[in-house]
Amino acid sequence: MIHYVSPWTEGNIGHGLNEAIARLPDEDWVCVRDGDTLFMEPDWGRQIAAIVEANRGQFDLISCMTNRLRASYQLHDGQISDEPDLNVHVGISRERRRVHGTHVEPTPLGPLAAMLLLFPKSLWAAHPFEERTIYFDQLFCAEARARGARLGVAWGLYVLHLYRWGHKNPAAYTGHLA
Repeated sequence: MIHYVSPWTEGNIGHGLNEAIARLPDEDWVCVRDGDTLFMEPDWGRQIAAIVEANRGQFDLISCMTNRLRASYQLHDGQISDEPDLNVHVGISRERRRVHGTHVEPTPLGPLAAMLLLFPKSLWAAHPFEERTIYFDQLFCAEARARGARLGVAWGLYVLHLYRWGHKNPAAYTGHLA
């Protein structure tokens, strides 16, 4: 089973995630999602289950492609998009899924963004999220990599991410994380 987790804990995202994940069965997978993300496909659950099944044993920590994020290697076109038309994003999602399916591309350097992180609970059990830091996702990825985990991006999975919508420099804005 895959559990979708988007807890809210004022000023301590890592703590909220740890509390929520601790309650889940040990053999299950976890999909951490930011609250400002949106799946573009009506059968998103089936799509994610297929990605897990196709890549189980090959990847331990998986993220997706998106429209807005600091990490350019997870951006559909390599740069932040301000496109407000949902129809455009639905089209991007369908095309990426058609072309890339369940393919996960290794991420040799850098973290995966917590806007969507997919992993077995056992990965988290070895090293839970750091608490009281806005860099909880970067630290989680670094620790997972240091323990031999394989990180990758599902090229066929695209989610809309508002990612600091309306701010002039979204990659640098962190006011909402404090």
